[in-house]
Amino acid sequence: MRTRPLAVALLLAFAPIASASPSWAQAAAEDPTTDMARARFKEGVGFYDKGQFEQARAAFLQAYALKKHPAVLLNLAWSSLKSAHTLEAQRYFKQFLTEGKDITDKQRADANDGLNQANAKLGRIDVVAAAGTEITVDGDKAGTAPLTDPIMVEPGAHTVKFKGTDGTTDTDSVTVLAGEKAVARFAKTASPAPAAVPPAASATPDSTPPSEPAAPPAETPPNPETPKEPPSSSHKGLLSPPSNVAPVVIGGILVLAGVGVAIAMGAAKSSAQTKANDTANQIKGIGGTSCNPPSPANLVSTISGACDRFVSDNNDVNTDATIGNIAVGVGVVAGAATVVYWLLADKGEDAPSTSATLPSLTPMIGPSTGGFSLSGRF
Repeated sequence: MRTRPLAVALLLAFAPIASASPSWAQAAAEDPTTDMARARFKEGVGFYDKGQFEQARAAFLQAYALKKHPAVLLNLAWSSLKSAHTLEAQRYFKQFLTEGKDITDKQRADANDGLNQANAKLGRIDVVAAAGTEITVDGDKAGTAPLTDPIMVEPGAHTVKFKGTDGTTDTDSVTVLAGEKAVARFAKTASPAPAAVPPAASATPDSTPPSEPAAPPAETPPNPETPKEPPSSSHKGLLSPPSNVAPVVIGGILVLAGVGVAIAMGAAKSSAQTKANDTANQIKGIGGTSCNPPSPANLVSTISGACDRFVSDNNDVNTDATIGNIAVGVGVVAGAATVVYWLLADKGEDAPSTSATLPSLTPMIGPSTGGFSLSGRF
């Protein structure tokens, strides 16, 4: 879905509010700074509409430097968030909410939503230090203890430096994840007291995106609406890997074992069949006509030994064939069970509680049958 910045093409604040001129546009035209701010703002709207958020951010920065209007600041905050300048966006949203005096409820809601999205992508550092301790983070001054708010930082490793009122210094290194909190302590503080930090606003990135605005009007006062993003989806489909892959591994091993045994038994069967054929040719070569009973009479002793080898070879052929067939059956059943488990097993997402059990593979051995049985409730 295409996103757009706030639907404000020309800002009423670009014109002098107390002007006695019958047309605010005519009054604005007399102010070169306002004209330049309007031009940069239009460029930002165009870039944002094309998804070029870095260029939009640069244009809105120039517009806000020329004309510090709340609507420009809110556009600047959203374009900063879209261009991955998350910490910068968080500060702009807070500035908009703090300094905005005539903003509408809709603008305030959109700014709070953007602030929540930014906070969810940042980490927080809570500082434990005595009152009056100067605090810097990565070389930037963060304030003096006690801090009323946590220090918002980009996820990763950070260096927090302290300077006490008596000149003592200390350094603490912390690593913070997105949406998580780390604590930095001034080790030389005799009685450290944790700063009173209000709980961070609960937020999920893009969980409640702002509504999509209409196209910017040609000559209208500010009526900002915030861009809307499609909610992210974490739904796992039927083909997604199950949360427990151990049965899949076991099934794969059984399939490979079945294939390997079947191939080995096929080779053994072929060898035994070759031996049986060779023995039969030997019997014919020495003039034998029958093995049961061995004949002719003058060759009984010779033919009997060859017949015993022939029977043994045929038994080997049958045994190898049986084992190979069972191995193929095991491989097929294991493969089918693995596929069924993959499709129906828990994918790790929320699901209603049920009494379903995973498929089980049970060996079956009998006088005339053999193989495995697949059972379970789904």
